[in-house]
Amino acid sequence: MSDSSFNFMQFFFVFMAQVGISIIQSIGIPGWGVCGWLATLSFFSYNIFIALIMLVPTIMFTAVASLSFIALTRIHNYYRGSGASMSKAQEEWTTGAWKNPHVQAAAQQAAMGAAAGAMQDQSSSPQYNDNQI
Repeated sequence: MSDSSFNFMQFFFVFMAQVGISIIQSIGIPGWGVCGWLATLSFFSYNIFIALIMLVPTIMFTAVASLSFIALTRIHNYYRGSGASMSKAQEEWTTGAWKNPHVQAAAQQAAMGAAAGAMQDQSSSPQYNDNQI
């Protein structure tokens, strides 16, 4: 795998989404189904034992978010030091990605699947007469 600007952009997009989810998990907004700081601290008033159990994943989510952020900054520094840039990534995408036969085949299959799904939705919709409503 080459260290191209486009590959870096793909990585940054996916990894920043992961960092965002880790931050949400470590915050722990009550009712969102995660054991973060807010949910854990609010649970201490109900049951201390359960709150202490919730504290373990809360600390782990915080560690994952922190280490992921550190890794992201280090990789970004490497990215900037390699001479890569957003304009280079756009140039690589326009000149190389659409010429790749695998990308072309995947795009063609996606387009055919979307067209077939649209045609199927039109033909399978129920038809009602005035006296059936």
